[in-house]
Amino acid sequence: MFLFAFFLASANSYATQATGYLQQGNVRQGLAAMQQAAARNPFNADYHTVLMRIYLGTGQPRQALEEARRAAALSRYSAGCQADLAQALLAAGRYREAVESARRAVELAPYQIAWYETLATTCAAAGRGELQAGNKDAARQHLEEALQVPEMIRARVAGLGEEEKKLWVDAPMLSVTPGVHLGLGQACYLLGDLPGSEKSLQAAMQDDRLKGEASLWLALVKEKQGQKEEAQKLLKEAGQINKSLEAAFQQLKAVPTF
Repeated sequence: MFLFAFFLASANSYATQATGYLQQGNVRQGLAAMQQAAARNPFNADYHTVLMRIYLGTGQPRQALEEARRAAALSRYSAGCQADLAQALLAAGRYREAVESARRAVELAPYQIAWYETLATTCAAAGRGELQAGNKDAARQHLEEALQVPEMIRARVAGLGEEEKKLWVDAPMLSVTPGVHLGLGQACYLLGDLPGSEKSLQAAMQDDRLKGEASLWLALVKEKQGQKEEAQKLLKEAGQINKSLEAAFQQLKAVPTF
């Protein structure tokens, strides 16, 4: 019993060290410390989740997927772990499984809007990946599923009784948020629906946290519409928020669309 308690305390100490290193931008030592934490307490799903994110951020999708699977297995009823697993599966090019995990997140927590946002963006990303791989049928299926997310939300709200709606006080009522619109805008762009894409991306830009990515995709829309000056203006705005978005423009521009 004493030995078990010692390992738990040791794991917690390493996890605290890892957090400090990562906050300082020292990824190498942060990774090493978190690996030690997970080795001493392999049953803590949070340690595996942090490892997954470190591996994703350092371009190691195989290791990220392994850690995401461990976290999901340890926390079977966590919508967050399923969303993280979807992200890792996308990075590993396992698009169908990624969408399945995003669906599972919604099933586990159907009254939390974050998981509908995850589903919309995961479907859009899976569709993009399949287009790049030349799998048009699979791509269309994923992209069209993204467009169904608003109806999923409306159906869930419609299923609430009046008393349940009155008791809904801890969070905003489910609705089509800017986060959902970001996924819709991406899906519409890839499906060739430029007006629909522009409408959703404009809605996504209302959330400051999404403005950079939404501006990037709106720049792609404007480029397709022949409005090159407007596209460059939006791309510059995106770059001011996050420099990496400017580099992403050419990569996304090369993705085939319907």
